[in-house]
Amino acid sequence: MNEYGIQRFEHWKQDGLLSDYRFLFNWYVDVDAWDAMAVLSFPSYAQIARWKDIERASPGGLMRDALDMAWPLNTYPSDLVSSADPGQPHNAGQSVFFVVPYDNPNGSDFRELLNSWIVPQAKASMQEGILAGYQVFKTRYPGAKRWQGLLVLEYKDFDSFSRRDEVNAKIRSQLNTNPALRTAEREPIIADALVPR
Repeated sequence: MNEYGIQRFEHWKQDGLLSDYRFLFNWYVDVDAWDAMAVLSFPSYAQIARWKDIERASPGGLMRDALDMAWPLNTYPSDLVSSADPGQPHNAGQSVFFVVPYDNPNGSDFRELLNSWIVPQAKASMQEGILAGYQVFKTRYPGAKRWQGLLVLEYKDFDSFSRRDEVNAKIRSQLNTNPALRTAEREPIIADALVPR
């Protein structure tokens, strides 16, 4: 991916097929989790039809030699429902990504969890200076295999990530939400981003 794969996605972005993309790689070997995840953003629904044609020849957009090593396992059409971008330039290569899947088959429950717990916590972490940004996705089609909602937190660097528990304890004591909703959080994944050179 470092040498050739990312160039394909950069080309598709320059061509207007993608509005953005991000590759995340799990820190740890885990048979129950993904090793790598690509988050692709499309500028319009029409571009998704173009992507479907690419998928026929290159599943996941991967080149043939990459497919020999790793076959894409799951695709989740989803909508970005909340996000905050870094307010100032930073080196994404130094960022630590914390990816949290959520199980919530009921859409209204996920909205309540999003508004009362996920977003306030992420915004407070940004104010505390440890987060560079965040994204929250909701699967477009209910009943997805592994998650209904996905939170991607981007910590500025390893030092910021090491302060996560301390900052979260402070923030969570100030938040009031239905404890039953918080049980929807599944096992998180710590990851690094592959950054174009």
